[in-house]
Amino acid sequence: MRLIVAVLKPSQVEVVRQSLASVHVTRLTICDAQGYDFAPSAGGQFQQALVQQSVVEIAVNDDFVDRTVDMIAAALGSDRGDLDERLFVMPIDDAVQIYREVRGPEAV
Repeated sequence: MRLIVAVLKPSQVEVVRQSLASVHVTRLTICDAQGYDFAPSAGGQFQQALVQQSVVEIAVNDDFVDRTVDMIAAALGSDRGDLDERLFVMPIDDAVQIYREVRGPEAV
């Protein structure tokens, strides 16, 4: 099991969500966030600016990791390489569905 965390521009969230739905990845969490980006100021210097971002969190079983990462990358398309976008893949030790008392990969 893996937790995939994507940090995106808010305008990209719907495209990523639809792209993931096309490969049957539908359970995800979307959060608003703020982060820092470097922006040019008057005089050509770069300084940090606070920017709006969105965080998409997706817990998937191992057989869904590649297709999830690939679909996020494909959805970003020509925007790839933007400094505002990041993708993290982390292991999950355990998952629990509290309402059904199910643990492990079946709970994801």
